[in-house]
Amino acid sequence: MDSPNPRGSDPHHVAKGSGERSPARRNRLSLRIGEGGLSLAAALIVVGLVVLPLLVLLVQAIAPNAFNTPPSLQLSLAGLESLFTDPYTLTSGLDSLLLAAATAVLASAIGVLVAYFLALTDIPAKGVLWGVVWLILIAPSFLLAQGWELLLAPGGLTHALLGGALTRTLLSPAGVMLVLALKLFPFSTIAVSSAFEGLGQDVVHAGRLSGARSTMVWRRILLPLLLPAILAGGLIVFAEVLSDFGIAATLAQTANFPLATFAIYAALEQFPVNFSQAAATSLLLVAAVTIAQGIQRRVSGRRSYVTRWGGNQTLVPVALGRRRGWLFGGMLAFFAVAFGIPAGTTVLASFIPSGAGGLVTSGHFTLANYQAAWRVPYGAASFGVSLEYGLVAATLGMLATLIIALAWRRRSTWLTGTLQVFLTTAIALPGIVLGAGYIFLWNAPGVQTLGLYGTPVVLGLAYIAGGLPYAVRVVSGAIAQVPGGAVDAARLSGARLVAQLRFIIVPMLQDTWLRVWLMLFTGVLFELPVSQLLYPPGEPTLAVSIVHQFNGQRFGLGAALTVLSTASAGVAALGLSYGIARLARRTRTASVRAPRVAQEGEAP
Repeated sequence: MDSPNPRGSDPHHVAKGSGERSPARRNRLSLRIGEGGLSLAAALIVVGLVVLPLLVLLVQAIAPNAFNTPPSLQLSLAGLESLFTDPYTLTSGLDSLLLAAATAVLASAIGVLVAYFLALTDIPAKGVLWGVVWLILIAPSFLLAQGWELLLAPGGLTHALLGGALTRTLLSPAGVMLVLALKLFPFSTIAVSSAFEGLGQDVVHAGRLSGARSTMVWRRILLPLLLPAILAGGLIVFAEVLSDFGIAATLAQTANFPLATFAIYAALEQFPVNFSQAAATSLLLVAAVTIAQGIQRRVSGRRSYVTRWGGNQTLVPVALGRRRGWLFGGMLAFFAVAFGIPAGTTVLASFIPSGAGGLVTSGHFTLANYQAAWRVPYGAASFGVSLEYGLVAATLGMLATLIIALAWRRRSTWLTGTLQVFLTTAIALPGIVLGAGYIFLWNAPGVQTLGLYGTPVVLGLAYIAGGLPYAVRVVSGAIAQVPGGAVDAARLSGARLVAQLRFIIVPMLQDTWLRVWLMLFTGVLFELPVSQLLYPPGEPTLAVSIVHQFNGQRFGLGAALTVLSTASAGVAALGLSYGIARLARRTRTASVRAPRVAQEGEAP
C-alpha cells in the first residue's frame, strides 16, 4: 500500500510563494469581488436616486436658504415648530396618520380576500379579474376621486336619486377612508397572491396529519407564513395614503378633512413659498413610515418564512362547486363599486359637451370631445410621451430592483440596513415634495453644470425613484421565499451571478417579475405631481395634459382623454395579466406533475 505523498512531493501542490492560486481559490475570490460590486451598485443606486433628494429635503427644512444664490447656512426651526404650533398643519398631520392606519387595515383585509379567490380557488375568468385589479391599480386617485365628485355633485345622478344621503356618507372621513381602501387594495392583493403561489401543499398535509382542522391550518400555519406579504402590502398602503395627493385635494377638501399632502401643497403654493414648512411636514410623513417599517421588520424577523424549494407542490386550488357562479357575481359587483361607478361616471362625462350642466340635466351626447382630443396641443400625443417614459423607467427600475434585492439578500450590514430605511421611508415622500427635492438637487452648485435639469433624464430618474421603494418591497418579500441553500449550493458549485439568476431565482419568481414590471410601467403613465414639476418644456406628459384640460373647465375633453388613455393602458394590462395567469397555471401544473415523474422513474 502506497503511503500518501507529502505536500512537498505532490505534483499538483502549489507553494504559497509561487504567486499562483488554485481554481477554487480564484473562484471564491471572483465571487467575493462580484458580491462587493453588487453591493456597491445597489448602494450607488439608492444613494443617487433616493438618499440625496431626502438629504436635500432635510437641509431645506432646517436651512431654508441653503440653495439660494448666494447660499446661506443660517439655521431656522420655524418649519419644524409649525408642526405643533400651526393648527391647520397639526390637524392635517394627525388626520393623515389616523387615516393611513385605518385604511391600511381595511385595504389589507380586502386584498387578502381578493388574493385568496384569485390564487387559491377555481373561480372563473381569473385573467379578466386580474385585469380589473390592474385597472384599479393604474387608475390615478385624482381621476377616481373626480368620478365620485361628478357623481355626487348637486346635478349628479346619485344626488338626484338618493337625495344627498350617499353624498353625506362619502364626503366624510369614513367615506374618504373607504374610497382610498377601494383604490389601494391591489397593492395587498399583488403581494399576498405571490405568497399564496409559493405556499406548499406539504405544509397543509403536515397540519392535517397532526389532527388540525381547516380553520386551525389557516390560523396556525398558512396565515403566519403569509405574514411578511401581508405586512409588506399593508406598509405600502399605509405609505400610499400618507403620500396621496389626488384625493387629499378633491374629496378630502370637499369633506373639510385636511390632510398633510394638501398642507404641503398649500405651503408650496403660497407667496412667498414656505419651503421649510413643506419640508418639515414631509419629514413627519417620513418619520411615520420609518416607525411602521421598524415594526414590520421586527415582526417579520422573528422566524424563517422560506416556503419555496425545488420539487415542492403548490397548494391545490379550492373547488367552489355550486358557489362559483354567485361568488363570481359578488366579485364583479365589488369591482363595479370600486372601479365601475367612478369610471362609468367619467365615461359618461366624456360624451357631454364641455361647459354643460350636471349629468342629469345635460340634454344630449356628442363625440366632439374624442375628436378634439387628437387635435389639441395638450391632447392624445402626450400619451405617447408617457408611454416612452413608462417603458424605459419600468425596465431600468426592474433592473435596479433586482440588483438591490439580491445585494441586500446576500449581505446584511449596517449600511444596507440604513439604506433600506431610506428606501422604504421614501414611500411616504409625496410626489410633489420628491419633485421639489430633485429641483433643488439638480440645481445645486456643481450639479447644475451637468445641464440635465429640464431634460427627460431628470424626469425619468424621478420616475424610477418613485417606483423603486414599492418594487423592492414586493420583490424582497418574494425572494425571502427562495431557499438560501439552493443559491449557496450554486455558488459553491462555481455558478456566477448570471447563472444563479437564470436557473434559480428568475424561474422561481417569474410571475413576480412580470407583475412588478407592470406595476412600475402603469405607475408612470398617470403620475402627476413629479410630472407637473419636472416635465421638459413643450413635452407634457399624460397626467399634465389631463389636468390642463380640467383646469381650463374643459371637463368633457379631459374625461375623453382619460378614457382613451385608460382604455389603452387597460388593454395592455389585461393582456399581460392573462399571460401571467397562464404562466402561473403552467408552473403549478409542472409542480404537481414533478413527484409523479419521479415515481415513474424509480426502480420497481
